[in-house]
Amino acid sequence: MDNNTKVMLSVSELALVNDKRFIESKQEIITKAAALFNQQIPALSVLFKDTFANDQMLLSAVPKISKGENYNGFPYVMMDYPAIFNKQNIFALRTMFWWGNFISITLHLKGNYKDIYGAKLLENSASNSNVYISTGEEEWQHDFTENNFIKSADLTKHLKQKISEKSFFKIAVKYELHHWNMMQSLLPEGYNKIKNLLIG
Repeated sequence: MDNNTKVMLSVSELALVNDKRFIESKQEIITKAAALFNQQIPALSVLFKDTFANDQMLLSAVPKISKGENYNGFPYVMMDYPAIFNKQNIFALRTMFWWGNFISITLHLKGNYKDIYGAKLLENSASNSNVYISTGEEEWQHDFTENNFIKSADLTKHLKQKISEKSFFKIAVKYELHHWNMMQSLLPEGYNKIKNLLIG
């Protein structure tokens, strides 16, 4: 392939590069994703208040919504709330929109929080086929590939042992993007599901 071919645009690429509306629509969608997540904050505050009544760090956590253009090649919006990140301990309820892929809720635990809640979540999730458990070794990978997440109903004794031995624990709920217009009700249901597994 010569240098000229590398910089030539195809017919479809020429159409896109002339389409201002595509970029405008992308920005509108990103803005709506952030607004959708922001709407969840008051209910999340109430939902977890009693659960963590004795954890002042979690109760005082401030919601953080971040945006980016390149998580494995695609734009994303994520909200961490409630969340604590430090070198030893992590408790992070992360809501994520990943362009072209999904919307998800993931509870990420490490250190003391994994010790307190990990085994209980693993046990409680066994009867819930609509949640995913991380089996991967990279704790900051969010995709739902077979080597990263598995449906809780498909966990084997061997996998449970492997998960128990890891330094972190992640449990997640995933929604397809065609359910976007239902997310105002689906997200609260997902948060409640994770809370019930946490305290059940």
